[in-house]
Amino acid sequence: MDFQRASDRLNFFFSEHSWALLTDASFESEIEAHLKVLSTACKHWGSKLEFPLNLSPAAFENTNEAYDYWHQKLPRLRLLHMRKQQIIIEDLYNGYNPQRANSLLRSKLKLDKNAWGHLIYFGGNKRTFVKTFQIKPEPIQLRVAVEYFHENHVVAKLIESGSDLTQNASEFERHNELQNITKSTADLLLDANNYQSIVNIKRSRDLDRINVNSFHRHIHFLDMRVKVSLSPVCFTIYCLYLRENEGFKNSDRFDKIKQAIEIYEKLMGRDDAQDNLGAIRNCFDRSDDKPFRDAIYKIKSKISEELGDNDFAKPYLITGKNGGIKRICIPRNMVTYHNNVF
Repeated sequence: MDFQRASDRLNFFFSEHSWALLTDASFESEIEAHLKVLSTACKHWGSKLEFPLNLSPAAFENTNEAYDYWHQKLPRLRLLHMRKQQIIIEDLYNGYNPQRANSLLRSKLKLDKNAWGHLIYFGGNKRTFVKTFQIKPEPIQLRVAVEYFHENHVVAKLIESGSDLTQNASEFERHNELQNITKSTADLLLDANNYQSIVNIKRSRDLDRINVNSFHRHIHFLDMRVKVSLSPVCFTIYCLYLRENEGFKNSDRFDKIKQAIEIYEKLMGRDDAQDNLGAIRNCFDRSDDKPFRDAIYKIKSKISEELGDNDFAKPYLITGKNGGIKRICIPRNMVTYHNNVF
């Protein structure tokens, strides 16, 4: 009945203090009784049966809550236009193949493919254990195995880690029992899906239109539904580059100081702008380009962080060779201004 230490290679897929059952069953109906007994046993010990995945249809509906949920699990999903997002979310549910996912996981852990199944416990770093069943057991044997494991292996730390699995879950996750579908588990959904349309989320995409809102000092990527907020100085410099379609060299920045001050005063209001004009002037000082370079770096970091990928963010960044002309590449007909600062 004893469990053996198992590889920790899949720990990033599953939350701490959770279980997975990998079997050779072709259909879930063949092990329905086993899953019911196992799930009950896990709950008794404050853990959860995470695999096979229990996918709630509500997570795949065409609702804002569902989209927000999957944007958290698959950040690059929001970089696609809405129709493509809808296709991918539909395909995740309709095309998901649990048998393929089961096979991928068994292969990754290098488990005996000839055995009926493997009961795996994920307890965090270097605490992964597996119990192999060479032949199909009675459902009650899975419950006995879980009880045996906890009575012989569980320590106080494991009890603490599993005391509140839903503490940080959103209301949508709790309502639809999706608390433990992590980003990596969502990636597993992609890998286990047969639909070609979602084999790779990084496929080519159209540029997104952006709204530049001077009142809130943010850039709104419409189809991605992402807002990037910038400091007044960084927002001023970004707007300056949008105005200067062809861009300019860092060494020529001093010639742009009047335009920058004009943008900043409209952005902040002429009276309020006076207190912080020094920060703008420092960025355009002939003798020291570090404040200007630091502002460019902050803009790049903020946009790349919010979009989740440097490659996707590149058209919206201030880019160019060192010592050469730097510019924002997005076509200006893809830019809409609100509370225009120009």
